[in-house]
This record gives sequence, C-alpha cells and structure tokens, in this order.
Amino acid sequence: MRIAVVEDEKVVSERIEKALTDGFAERGIEANIFSFETSKAFIHTASRNTFDLVILDWHLPDGTGIALLNWMKTYLQIIPAVLMVTLRQEESDIIQALNAGADDFISKPFRPRELAARAYASTRRHSLRTPSVAQQQTLEFGRIKLNTNRETAYVDGEEVSLTRQEFRLAFLLLNQLGSPLSRSYLYEYVWGKSDPPGTRTLDVHIHRVRKKLSLTSEFGWNLVSVYGYGYRLQALEEITDEPSSDEPFGDKPSNDDEAT
Repeated sequence: MRIAVVEDEKVVSERIEKALTDGFAERGIEANIFSFETSKAFIHTASRNTFDLVILDWHLPDGTGIALLNWMKTYLQIIPAVLMVTLRQEESDIIQALNAGADDFISKPFRPRELAARAYASTRRHSLRTPSVAQQQTLEFGRIKLNTNRETAYVDGEEVSLTRQEFRLAFLLLNQLGSPLSRSYLYEYVWGKSDPPGTRTLDVHIHRVRKKLSLTSEFGWNLVSVYGYGYRLQALEEITDEPSSDEPFGDKPSNDDEAT
C-alpha cells in the first residue's frame, strides 16, 4: 500500500504515519508511506509515481488541499483515494471536500485507530469509483446487486421495486459505504436541488430504501443518522469499537410524511 501524507506540521505528519503503519499492519497490509510538506513536493513525486491513498491537509504553505484535489483529477491517470485531515468542521467545508473528490474526512485532533480505519475504508470504497467499475452495468454489495443501466436493484437475486430517487439514494449510500453524507449532499445528488427546510422527504426515502433492501443489522448493515448532519451506511464488519456520535435510524415516519 503506497500512501502519501501531505501535511506541513512535522509532529502531525509523524502521528499520521504511525497511525497508518500500525493500523494497516493490524489488517495484514504493509504501508509504504511518503511524507510531503508542500503541494509542490507532492506534485513533483505524484507526477511520476502512483499512490493508493493520499492523506491531505486543507491548509498547506503553497496552496490548499482542495486545489491539490483538483490537480489530481486533472493530471493523474489513476486518482488515489483521498482522506482529508483538517481543522475545519463546517458542513459547507465538508461538502466542498466531498464534491472536490475526497473520499472521506476527519477532523483534527484525530484518534489514531479511527484515522487508520477511515483510511482503510476509503481505499476499499474508492475501488468502486474507478472507470472500469463505473462502466459495469451490475455492481454487487453482498446480497445486493444494482444494475446501473436499468436502475434496478436485486436482493438475493430477486428484483426489488425502487423509484428512481430510491435507486439513486441506494447507489450513493452503497457506493460511499462508511462515509457520512450530509442532507444537503444527498438532496443535491438524488433530487438535483438543495435541502428544503422543514421537509422529511429524505427521511421517508431513507426509510423506504432501508426496508426494501433490508439494510438492517440482521443482514449485516447499519444505516444510521449522523446527528445534525445526515446519514451513514456501514457494513457491520467494518465498524470499529471507537465511540460514535451516530444514532440508529429512528421510527417509521407517519403517513403524513410520505412525501415523494
């Protein structure tokens, strides 16, 4: 596993390197880590070498992590998984990072084991975004199969009836497995518009997708609401024993809330 750490603070960089070395070793993976203090230094090496994962700070001496993300999308043939490690915590910053191409984010100060777990999960999820996978008509997520051409879903080989919005929501949750997705981000992707205040349309669709695709602990899934933010879908086998602020998906919405 070739990993680039782009972080100008040496102490932080060393903590990240140790967390990744230990965390990937626990998973039987050798981490070959390269550290860079500036965008220029990373670009010089990345132009000639391939990385599986980039740990990226937002603020760098000669630019920003967002600008570096845009450079990778423009000039690299094989784009690595990207985990942003930053002091920023605002929803708008998180959405900007995700929209720019980051696979996940974590705020400073971070917990070493959580950082390693998120980094590992990012590399696994990122494989679903490669061009070869994106061109496939059928994607498999355990018992669930999604046909992206027909926008149809199957559970244990049986077709499940989903509306177009439900299919898009299911695809986004599964394709970004483990990532916390904000309400605004989900609305923009599924409905092509911003989150209307006071509506429960998203909550109703989450409930329907959860029920139709059996995204419950009984079948190895954990679909939770992230308090004050949005939703996260996790495979139970990937959940660590780290404390979480996530809340289990709540009660079934009433008929009055069944917006479409």
